[in-house]
Amino acid sequence: MINNERESMTMTVGEKPLWTYPYSIYGMRMRYVTGSPALVAPISELLKHFRRGTIEESAELTVCFRDVQDRTEIPLRLSSSARRLSAGTGRAVGDRRETGLPYEMIQDERRWIADFRDVGVLVMDGSHGRADGYLIKPETLHPNLIEYLFHLASTELFRYRGLYTIHAAALEKHGRGILISGNSGRGKTTSSLSLLRSGYRYLSDDQPLIQDAGTHVDVLPFPTKINVTQATIELFPELANVPDHVPHPGSRKWSFHAEDLYPTSIGERCRPAMVLFPHVVDAHHSHLELLSKRRALELLLPQALLVFDPEVAGREFQVLAKLARQVDCYRLHFGRDIFDLPNLLTPLLEQG
Repeated sequence: MINNERESMTMTVGEKPLWTYPYSIYGMRMRYVTGSPALVAPISELLKHFRRGTIEESAELTVCFRDVQDRTEIPLRLSSSARRLSAGTGRAVGDRRETGLPYEMIQDERRWIADFRDVGVLVMDGSHGRADGYLIKPETLHPNLIEYLFHLASTELFRYRGLYTIHAAALEKHGRGILISGNSGRGKTTSSLSLLRSGYRYLSDDQPLIQDAGTHVDVLPFPTKINVTQATIELFPELANVPDHVPHPGSRKWSFHAEDLYPTSIGERCRPAMVLFPHVVDAHHSHLELLSKRRALELLLPQALLVFDPEVAGREFQVLAKLARQVDCYRLHFGRDIFDLPNLLTPLLEQG
């Protein structure tokens, strides 16, 4: 990973200046292009560990976010073959995560279009390595929402190049990884904080990348900020100094960088040895329940982002199936002994 703070190059299209920011994400050269100051800082924050110093015209991937004032300014024309694939309210249903964004998903030939109504539209063409976003009045949008939309667009491009993401926290110790997967409220973040404060290295709070390495699957760091609730802050004394920052209107969560509070550095690419599916129980002691490979795969699949391209979906399924086969998978019945979790997990990790 590269962190370089040199200024980006500027170019102009018509009368509107466009700033181009170069990144390298595990060998993939990416350009982020935008003409809106409101769309610069959130993405710079999200990808700060992947910044490059120079722009390469041969970048494999391009993500361009533009600001518009209303939907009439979005230059989207659908062909006669376009069809709606799905739509939703953004609310959690079953194992689906809540985003809070009403959406409509459309396929138009090789393009995948995510229409978020009053927020904007994403147009993604994974086969050509390009995504365009048109965000309505981005200066009024919360930075975390902008990060979410960029992550959605960029991970769609990653998929076509064999790099996938799942909804999980990820940590590493002595070159061996743990994935903690599940929806909000299941104890995922609390579990990962318990391990972080005991010396585990941080990979991701919510969206690690996974990649087929031939004989096995690797997990790769995607170190974003950690979001915690007030209830979680009250459990961990070191979180008392977390800045008073609320990421979503109506949602009381605070954000911080793991490296600002915990002495361990960001971890490296590693081979995962364990996948946990936590849920909180009213018990003094936590315990593990070993899951069958089939059951583990059933629990992993809803934690991957929705895939509409059948070929890409097939490849991603094979990677998740290989992951489930190679690791030990457990249901973590997470009790009140939150600080003792490393004593439960580390011996198992070291045995592998």
